[in-house]
Amino acid sequence: MPASGTATAADSSSSKAAIDYGDLPTLIGYVLRRAQLRLYEDFYASLRGTGISPALFSALVLVECNPGVQQGHLGQALGVARSGAMTMVDRLERLGLVLRQPAPRDRRAYGLHLTPKGQKLAASLRAKVAEHDRRIGHRLDAAERRQLMELLQRI
Repeated sequence: MPASGTATAADSSSSKAAIDYGDLPTLIGYVLRRAQLRLYEDFYASLRGTGISPALFSALVLVECNPGVQQGHLGQALGVARSGAMTMVDRLERLGLVLRQPAPRDRRAYGLHLTPKGQKLAASLRAKVAEHDRRIGHRLDAAERRQLMELLQRI
């Protein structure tokens, strides 16, 4: 879709129709959402058959890098509510990837740890996601990639 707001799309009769996007291409949220849809499509294709979503991948990596992290801290790091973190941890636990173990300093809390299966899958997923990242960013040179990352982190 060009920045002008008009694009050509195929309709049901396979003829070309011009679509006026109005101001949408000038809206940061709209452009980010369109990019996110393309990213997620490739992400899911890259991890087909694993049952791992972008959110679960992020949670798995954070648990891997922070053994013993408490569920509440994981939720904060992911920017999700406690209930969302609990749902993700429950799913990872059902998949046999994460264990909840009593926290040594707080008997009411549990630390999260990867199982051996979780460690093995995390390594495999990191490689697949790295390839996905290279694929989706292939049109950016190193300086553009750094700039994009810096700009996105400012939002």
